[in-house]
Amino acid sequence: MTRRSNKIKHKAKTTLNKVKTNIKETLCNIADIPSTSVQQLADFIQHHPDAKVTKKQMLGISYAFYSLETEGYNYYLETNKSKILQLDGHYRIKKLYLIDHIGIIIN
Repeated sequence: MTRRSNKIKHKAKTTLNKVKTNIKETLCNIADIPSTSVQQLADFIQHHPDAKVTKKQMLGISYAFYSLETEGYNYYLETNKSKILQLDGHYRIKKLYLIDHIGIIIN
């Protein structure tokens, strides 16, 4: 019985996540809100000519810290080799998003 209920719960969670994703995509399309992937945004920040980069070695691990301000947007990116550890974005004062080291988006 427990096995079956766990399977049903998992299926329900998966279905709700798909619905949530579809609703979000539909709203963004209707509102014509531009979107990008986390990796595309990180690449943009890393390769932007105005980005300020600080590199540090801590406990034998290399880290890079990027800061970029452009067109009223402020970005902050932390990386460890090719891994994105943190990516923050602000538009003037309003916080746009926060992506932590495990990929959770917090508004």
